[in-house]
Amino acid sequence: MKTISILFLVVLAGCSTAPKEDYQQAYEMDLVDGKVMLTTLRALDAGDVQKARRIGITDLHLTLSALADYGVRAHPTAEQQQEAVTLARGVLDYMLAHREEIDPRLPSVRIGIRGLQQILTQPEDVRRLTELSHYLAGIEQRMSAAPKP
Repeated sequence: MKTISILFLVVLAGCSTAPKEDYQQAYEMDLVDGKVMLTTLRALDAGDVQKARRIGITDLHLTLSALADYGVRAHPTAEQQQEAVTLARGVLDYMLAHREEIDPRLPSVRIGIRGLQQILTQPEDVRRLTELSHYLAGIEQRMSAAPKP
């Protein structure tokens, strides 16, 4: 969990809103992506599939949020927009398949859901996303109501 928190902070630091040259921003993003991937590979090598999965989904949540934000500013082509929708649908499918493993209290989960909401606008996508959001809200309520040790 500590590793995910550190990665989350590193990624957020890399998502600065200060204007930068494209190469500088790309360099910073590639550096962060490399660190995340290396941590993921090390977790897999150690046999910790759950940790690798948590790191990977956290990275995807942050990617979706960035795509939604940059999509407004970057003026992506229709093909790029469709690629973002395809990626978002894949992430939603993955989250639905692994919903029991998601901790809805994590900031990255909230960020990912917000990114999905901005990218996925087709009625069936919205329905599935609403289903996931309601499920996670119920889990969060039960976690909050549970007695603390």
